[in-house]
This record gives sequence, structure tokens and C-alpha cells, in this order.
Amino acid sequence: MRKYQQLALVLLSISCVVILLVYKSENNRLKYVLEVVNIFGRNDAASLIRIDNSSRLHSSPYDFDSPLPAWQRIGEGFYVYSAFWQKNELAAGGTVISIAVGLEHAAVNFKCQIQHGTSDVVTGKLHFVRLEHPTGSVKSPNGEVFRVYKLLCKVTRDFGLPTEIIFTDTTRSIKRYVPLRVLESRSVQQKMTMTACVDMSDYLELEEEFRMPSAVLQYFLHHQIVGVEDFLVYNSNALNGATTTLLYNHGIKINILPYNFPFDLADKRQNRLLIEMDCLMRNYNAAKLTFIGAINEYLYPSSRLRVNNKFLKYAWKVSSDVSRFTLSTRSVCIDKRKKIFSDNLLYDVDSHVGVPSERPFQVYKPQDYNRTAGTPDFVKTLDVDRNMIFVHRYGGACSSKTNLHDWTTSLQADFLQYVTDVGRELNKLIFR
Repeated sequence: MRKYQQLALVLLSISCVVILLVYKSENNRLKYVLEVVNIFGRNDAASLIRIDNSSRLHSSPYDFDSPLPAWQRIGEGFYVYSAFWQKNELAAGGTVISIAVGLEHAAVNFKCQIQHGTSDVVTGKLHFVRLEHPTGSVKSPNGEVFRVYKLLCKVTRDFGLPTEIIFTDTTRSIKRYVPLRVLESRSVQQKMTMTACVDMSDYLELEEEFRMPSAVLQYFLHHQIVGVEDFLVYNSNALNGATTTLLYNHGIKINILPYNFPFDLADKRQNRLLIEMDCLMRNYNAAKLTFIGAINEYLYPSSRLRVNNKFLKYAWKVSSDVSRFTLSTRSVCIDKRKKIFSDNLLYDVDSHVGVPSERPFQVYKPQDYNRTAGTPDFVKTLDVDRNMIFVHRYGGACSSKTNLHDWTTSLQADFLQYVTDVGRELNKLIFR
């Protein structure tokens, strides 16, 4: 009898331990949700947005960072960053589009194959497009001159799901394998409205104000509030573990991509071109709109980026051959007494905050842009009225400026009210 009593006590103890573990797990999940948003006493829209983002943080169907890009040497003086498989819509086969750079003297002497399944390969025909820089070829500080390429490996028959492209240097018969990202077809309803690609390749050159964890958090929270749904961050070295955890805990969906550029780079515009190419390919069939910006460039729409937003209505109304929009930009100086950047009201009409005037801030329609081969000569661009949407580039101390103007004086009342509401919500989230 005593043995049965002891057995019953053991089973009861095990049951209690299991119940305790389940309770602890559920309690931790509840605590995580409460860290994301203080649901007691808060009923604003941004809180609900952050709950939604947090619930989908690790289950996004878009998986922008798979496979991870990296600059890989494929031949003498040639490097590839990323490669994308795009199936033909009306015919068999498709094309692998690879983003590459090559030294000016390097010849494009490659054969290409596409691997699918475990070891099966299909031989393709290699073409290339050389993207000319507006000022010609680019020379790095150590004298190297390089050019940007799109390497196109075309096949004319269908096969299994492609996994890698194989480049063979014909002069040395050396094979290099580059993983493929498959561009999946999605309906318009399945696409996100807007995503952001954040160029942090020159992060260490920015002013200290923008490198602080609170400033990084402010950038992502601001754009989350105005309606940006997902972020691709270029340069995994720019965000340390503590900053990344801070972003995750605030329900921000970020995809961190390495950017180990193989040459010393003197011209930031060339770097931006490469990031732009990868960004637009990753957002193809994933987002209706996307932009490429730096951590000190803030987007201000006239209302949240949803159905009734003025800019979105305008973007959907124009013809499909328009794939890029140029936004009005102001260079806003910083008063360190202000808690958040949007509280800074003065801009200098003569300043460009260290950004070349040749690089405007632009929003893209990724699918339409890539249909035009993604080359500037074929891209149709429209300028957007600043009463719909504008951009502020923050930088420089106001005390050192003379020709300053208050940007709020030219803003319509309802637009100004929305900007004020966004700033108020940002203050709550950062300084609560």
C-alpha cells in the first residue's frame, strides 16, 4: 500500500512541475507583450501597431535576409554581392540577376550554371550590363578603378527550384558558388505598403548624435509610426547586440545584412547605387513601395501610409511606367536641447548636410523599377509635391548657421498637426 502512495506522490509532484513550467512560460510571454506596449492605460494606434509587429517578429513571410548577401570573389578583379532568380512570366526558363563590381581592366570571362535540387545543374548563357556612374568610372583612394555590373545568366527551360548560381572563370577553370534568392510571385494584396532600406555603410562617419542607441531607436520608431512595415539594414557592424535587442523589444522588424565591400570607396554615391540595386531586388514582389535612406533622413507623409494617404493615392494613380518618385528634402540643423529630431524647426537653404546634391531622396515601386532593367536611362521619375510627403536630413549645429528658416510656416495645418502627433507619440515611446 505504501508503494502505491509513494508512486501517487511522485506522479503528483511531476504534474505540479509540468504545470509550473507551463505557467512560467505563459507568464514570460505575457511579460514580453507588456514590455512591447503598456496595454494598461494606453489605447493609441501606435501601441496596437507595435503589438502586431512583435507578434510577427520571427514569422515574417518575406524573410528578406535569406540568403545573406556577402561580397564574394568570383574571378580576377570581380566580386558578386547577391544573386536573384527571376522566372519568366510567359515562357519557360528565367534569369539569374547578380549584383557585381569589377576592376576597370578586368574582363567578363565567365560561364554560368544554375544548380537545383541536390547536385543537378543547368547551363545558362551569360550576359552583362555595365552601369555607368554619372561622373564616369570611380577611383578608390588607393587608385583602383572599378565599375558596377549586373551579370545575367539566362536559361530557356524549366527545372526544379534553383539554389545556387555557379560562376566559372574561363581563364582558370575555377568554380564559385553564390546562393540564390528566389523572387516569388505575390498578389497585390499580399504585398506590404512600404519598406525601408537603411544605408549604414558609412555609419561611423555620421555625427555622434545619430550613433547613440536612443537615436537609432528614434529613427526606426518614427518610421514605424508613419507606416513603414519592415526594415533592411545594410552593414551588420553598425548595430551592436544591445541596440539590436532594443529594437526587437520595441517590436521593430529589422533584417540586418552584411556589407563587406571589397574596395576602398571614395564616392558614397557609388555605394548607394549598389545598395539600391540589392534593396529593390529583395523588395520585388514583397513591397509596393520602398526607399533607401540614411539614419539621419526622416520621412514625413501627410498622414499614416495607408489607403487614404495622399501620396499613396498619387503613386497608385500614375501610369505603371513611372517607377520612381523624387521627394522634396530640407537640411535641418540640430539643437541639442531638443529631445527628438522632429522638434528641430530650422533649416538652412544653403546646406546639404554633407550629402551631394546629385543624390536626391527617392521612393521606388520595386516591381516596376526592375521591369525597366533597373538602369537609370530607362527609369521614369516624377517629383512629388511637398504637401503630400517630404524628407528632413538632420545634421549640423544651428548655432553655426546664419540663413535659417522655420519649416513649419509653409506647412498646411492638417499636415503640421499630423507631424506634431507623430512627435508626441515618439516622445511617449522613447521617454516613458
